[in-house]
Amino acid sequence: MKVLLLQDVRGIGRRMEIKNVSDGYARNFLIAKKLAIPANNSALKLKQESDQEEQKLLAVYNKLAQDLSSSVLEIQIKTGKNGEVFGSVKSEEIKSALLKKRLILNESEVILGRPLRVLGEHEVGVSMGRGIKGKVKVILSPLQA
Repeated sequence: MKVLLLQDVRGIGRRMEIKNVSDGYARNFLIAKKLAIPANNSALKLKQESDQEEQKLLAVYNKLAQDLSSSVLEIQIKTGKNGEVFGSVKSEEIKSALLKKRLILNESEVILGRPLRVLGEHEVGVSMGRGIKGKVKVILSPLQA
């Protein structure tokens, strides 16, 4: 029986995919637990609408990734007399600064191998979700007192 998955189901598929499963599994588990609906005309229409929304969302993510690559984020950090850095800048701090500038969405994730501890220019990766990645230039500068 063909079903349209309403949620991700481990071992079967992801949300809004049409899958062919056994009749008993479909009726007794997937449909009973409201994890899927039978793949009829209304389900196919629902899938098409979902696919269109997904395409719009991907376009937004791609635009955000392009905007991100052309932007520079400056973060000021405390330093000593000789220029040594006190503490470090972690991915959470970079993410909150990017959110304040509205360059990323909440579900985006900053990819940082280790915290930034050196003044200067750094390139940091950002995963927008759905396989779209971008990079942002982060400049660490000393905090002016």
